[in-house]
Order: sequence, then structure tokens, then C-alpha cells
Amino acid sequence: MIQALRYEWLRITTLRSTWWITLGTIVIASGLTFLVSMGMRLGSADEIEGSLSEDESREIVEMMMTQFSNFDPMFYLAAYVIAILGVLGWGHEYRHGMIRATLTALPSRISVLVAKVIVIAALAGITVLGCALLILLISVPFDVTMPTFSGFRDITIGTALYVVLFSISGVAFATIVRNQTAAVVMILLIPSVVEQLVKGVIAIIRVISDEPLDKGGVAVLLKYLPYDAGAQMYTQFSLDDLLEPFGVTSFGPVGGGLVMGTFVAILLAISTALFLRRDA
Repeated sequence: MIQALRYEWLRITTLRSTWWITLGTIVIASGLTFLVSMGMRLGSADEIEGSLSEDESREIVEMMMTQFSNFDPMFYLAAYVIAILGVLGWGHEYRHGMIRATLTALPSRISVLVAKVIVIAALAGITVLGCALLILLISVPFDVTMPTFSGFRDITIGTALYVVLFSISGVAFATIVRNQTAAVVMILLIPSVVEQLVKGVIAIIRVISDEPLDKGGVAVLLKYLPYDAGAQMYTQFSLDDLLEPFGVTSFGPVGGGLVMGTFVAILLAISTALFLRRDA
């Protein structure tokens, strides 16, 4: 297992795409933080009316830590960017035929798959933590109100868990389809398009049905959309606002994380079964 981890770490860290993706994530986080922090600083000047209060300033800094995806999880661009690392964990292997060399060097397929999951999860977690710290460092010179320790801790842990699970689902999709392009399309479209369409269809069904809106009904299924539910680990705005009119309450951070974790575990189980049975 140690050999498999070393092999995968060396492989993933020597790919240029790994560093481009990581750099892209950092640029997105730091660039948005700089622009918003500068705007907050200018808006708080004495000569400008309507300056932000300390609480409002703190809330905006916390929102910057999730790239304002508090309003809707589909806007958390860093999650999508880092998830591509998960796809590339297998994508390059199948695209360039390197999977045979990998399995020759490491005959244990379970070790190979576990090593990829661990390495991708570690890279995702480290990147999220680095972005969170960078956002605070960039914000400091603009004299904005910093989050409390507990606020920083909760948001960072929540976003890290969300992005780690997101990236692992990318590993699973790539293992299942064995095609880099198809896996990238799946990891981008399922959370941002498919789940949004499901929410729209269910909302229409509930509106045109004879059943009172506050009775829940088919709207209960919205609680189980994996990526939207998982986003409750760092925000409670999007899903709660959608479900409240239908008399449905979301699972919250812990329950939402369990829903997404279960979904990712099922994907990993399917991908593992296929990987063990199929030819390289």
C-alpha cells in the first residue's frame, strides 16, 4: 500500500495539469477576494454613505471563503476545478494507455484504486485549506472584519469535506466510464445542470398537483440530491429556501454530508467492482 501511495503521489505531482488546476483554484479564490475586499474598503470610507457594519463585513469575508456559493452551491467554482483532479487521476492513465504500466508495477488493483482516492482527497483538502488561509491573508490589509475562529473552522471544514467528496466522485466517474472527456462532462453537468433540472421539474409537479404545497410529497426527494445536500456542510441558504415553501426541511450540515458521502460511497463501490472485473 505504501508503494502504491508513493507511486500515485509521484505520478500526480509530475503532471503539469495538476499544477495548472491547483494554480487556477488559487487564482480564482485570491482574485475574487482581492476585488471584493477592495470594494468593501472603498465602501467603508467615511465619505461614502451606506458603509458596511462589522457583522456584514464578517459575513462577506465568510462568503468569500466559499466564493459566494452561500447563495447557491452550483457557484462554488473551486469545487468543480479541483474535482477535475479526481478525473485526471484516472483520465491520463486510460487516455495514454499508462494503466497497463501502472498495473504491471502495482499488481494489486485495490491498492491502486485506494491510493488514487487517498492522494486526490489529500490534494483537494490541502488546496481548500490553502485557499481559506490565503483569503484571510489577502483580506487583512483592507481592514475588513475577520471571521471568528469557530466561523473560520466550520466553514473551512465544511468546504474541505465537500470538495474532497466532490473530487472523489470525479475519481469514481472516471473509473466507471474509462474516458477522461466523458468523466469531466459528468462531474460538471450532474451537479450544475442535472440537479437543477430535477429541482425545477419537482417544483413544477408540486405546483400543478392538487396536494397542498406544505404537505411535502414528492418534494421530499429534493433532500436527497447528493451535491446540493452535501453543500449544506458549508451553507444552508439554497436548499432551505427551495424546500421551505413545500413544507420540507433539509437534513442540515451533518445529514447533508451523510447523503453526499453515501452517494460517493455507492459510486466508489460500483467503480471498484468494475475495475476489478474489467481488463486494463
